[in-house]
Amino acid sequence: MLGRVGLPSRVGLIAPVLWLLALPGFAQEPAASAPTISVCGQQVAAPRTQPPSGSGPVVLFIAPCFEAQGGTSVIEPQTYLYYIQLKASTPATTGTWVPYDETAVKTIGEDFHRLWNTNFLDNLWVDTTDYTFPNGVIGKIVSYHMEERQRVKIVEFVGSKKVETAKIDEKLKEANAQIRLDSFIDPGLVRKVTGIVREMLKEKGFRDAEVTPDIKEIQGGPKLVHLTFHMDEGPKVKIRKLDFVGNTAVSDRRLKRLMKENKEQWWLSFISGRGTYQEVKFDEDVEKVIEYYQARGYIKIVVGAPDIKVVGDSSDKKTRWVELRVPIDEGPRYKVGAFTVAGNTVVKTDALASLFKLKPGEYYSIKNVRKGLEKAREIYGSGGYFEFTGFPDYKFSDDPNVLDPAAPAAIEAVAPVQPATGSATVASRGASAAIVS
Repeated sequence: MLGRVGLPSRVGLIAPVLWLLALPGFAQEPAASAPTISVCGQQVAAPRTQPPSGSGPVVLFIAPCFEAQGGTSVIEPQTYLYYIQLKASTPATTGTWVPYDETAVKTIGEDFHRLWNTNFLDNLWVDTTDYTFPNGVIGKIVSYHMEERQRVKIVEFVGSKKVETAKIDEKLKEANAQIRLDSFIDPGLVRKVTGIVREMLKEKGFRDAEVTPDIKEIQGGPKLVHLTFHMDEGPKVKIRKLDFVGNTAVSDRRLKRLMKENKEQWWLSFISGRGTYQEVKFDEDVEKVIEYYQARGYIKIVVGAPDIKVVGDSSDKKTRWVELRVPIDEGPRYKVGAFTVAGNTVVKTDALASLFKLKPGEYYSIKNVRKGLEKAREIYGSGGYFEFTGFPDYKFSDDPNVLDPAAPAAIEAVAPVQPATGSATVASRGASAAIVS
């Protein structure tokens, strides 16, 4: 016997039902002597006829119910009836009484999954109630309780003068994250949009910006909502001082010039906008610093996350001053020790090696490697090998020799791997490097 099947409710509203499925064979107005039956919160007349005495339970009513949203549905009720395969008894038209048996119970379970998989619903449960005919036969009233998902009627972005709605729309379109009107509310999409808008505010220098989505129901129909993204910019973060810690080979002055997006404020900042902390673009600045070092032999350069110290706010609280301390581990400076090319079968080794301006005894430069790879890609492409790829594979002279028996036990020897077809190899200071393509 099936009592109730359902999923945890995510939204709860209670209101009288206004719509009820009417089935032929049952009185529309109850006779004075006939009892009434409660279906979806409404009283309907008891059936005029009854099953044969001694019959097992029968399916009396099938009722899609929308009590949780005021008794009305956004989607046509007939659409839901399409997914409900359970059949009710029709004694007046066909003389048929549908048994409520194991097959009916199985069909109800399948109906549940069909309805839920439409993705129209936010909550669904099925329950049954009993009506006892005068002859003692049990009639089952099967109610499909449904609460539809909210639909977006209005979308707004409010609270910021620096980030325009048109720019937000463009960004959301690029990220395939637009919230379309009359679409179902998607919590995952709302979170994605919230994150995108927050990053846009950070790009404008509002590091502590907050974006809060607010969903409010509106008049005009059930489950229609007004979705508002409230943007709280907070103070704009400005860099008063930019410091580098750990650098000895390259001066602070040179490193500051490499930082294109994050610079200290100066006396013309009110015109140029210079000095705004661009947290989102900090990694781009780091890449420029790393490239500068690696072009001069510092292959193992590491630039850490900045230490941010708040030094004060402006009197109007619209600006927050910070000091940035960027840790740097330059590592050793490497020279080319040996240079080889491996894995190539189409282009000769000597021809490929000549493309890379790497000479033994000179400081290693990643810039020369990249230029060599670009030229190699052009050569392979002209021969129809458009999927050519290459990368340097290094062997440093100051690394422990993993084949040496005296090496620490934690370092295990790794068997050499045969390079793939079309690969090349490079090297440095006591360092060796391989470019695999």
